Amino acid sequence: MSGSLHPFDPGQASSGRGQLGQQASKRAAAFRELDRTIPKDEHQWREARQMQRFETPEDVYRTVSSLIRDNQDALLHEDLRRLVAIADCCVESRKDETKAYRKYRSRFGYGLADNIRPTDYTIRNYMSLVRGLVTLIDQVYPRLRHRAFEAVLYAPLNLPALGYYKQEPDQFKSCFRRSKIVPEVQASLTPNLAFIVAIRHPELPYKAVCEALNTKVLGEEEHLRFVSVFQSQRPIPYMLLDPASLDNKSRYDTARDQWRFVTVPDLVGYELFAIPESIQQTIATAGKQQDDCVRQEVPGAAVVRFKWSRDHEEAVSQVVSELRIDRAF
Repeated sequence: MSGSLHPFDPGQASSGRGQLGQQASKRAAAFRELDRTIPKDEHQWREARQMQRFETPEDVYRTVSSLIRDNQDALLHEDLRRLVAIADCCVESRKDETKAYRKYRSRFGYGLADNIRPTDYTIRNYMSLVRGLVTLIDQVYPRLRHRAFEAVLYAPLNLPALGYYKQEPDQFKSCFRRSKIVPEVQASLTPNLAFIVAIRHPELPYKAVCEALNTKVLGEEEHLRFVSVFQSQRPIPYMLLDPASLDNKSRYDTARDQWRFVTVPDLVGYELFAIPESIQQTIATAGKQQDDCVRQEVPGAAVVRFKWSRDHEEAVSQVVSELRIDRAF
């Protein structure tokens, strides 16, 4: 016979099975570590924030500012910095791929192996892994809100782990337990990769940044709020939008040049109280004053200023008085 089959080598089969076993073992270890590092209850969230120094308004601003400006911070591990750099590369490569890759190499000159500079193909793979993580975070957002983005401060983010997360999305999501949603300072300056990269590139539309990172969960309104808080350097208790309300693209209708009425997106964690009819009438009168607004000339944004009328003052005073009586402050 002109062609003959190579003899079967049991050693080769054994080696193949061994490699598969090693991969499975590494994957299992990665998910065990992810499950260990993601907080599961309020006590664990407090502990994680204390350890990461992401607890007070000052801590929150310092952390997010360091990520945006790429400042040296011993509390921010190198894998997190790499993650932000790759996300930045995802956006910049849409304008100039060569320049974006050169910039990434200047910051992270080597890949996983020593003395081997990442090729263009390798960097594209990195970007695919980061976009995959962004998509997964979007999917756990409904059960955690801002804490879904905060998870990047605690989770293992090495490149092999990102690959496992992308391969096993359901196992990744199973590590995130539903959390009680209440206003927290961490929400007003959440380490959302899209927000961090967008503020680095004010010349780009926020929508373009979201498309580059494959994220759809938070819109321009929340991004502008993030920018405002960052510029003020004063994170405040806040609660990001309920996913059920995300179909409302904006509370400001640019086509009709008017504000749309919306309901409060989520009342979980709050106690409801009854407002007497007399106060409701005062509030209704004050609400009519909202039509008396003055447009502000702010490039690239629809901003209006409302007057604080006597009716507003009266409505607020009556509600506060009612609360004091009801709660015995």
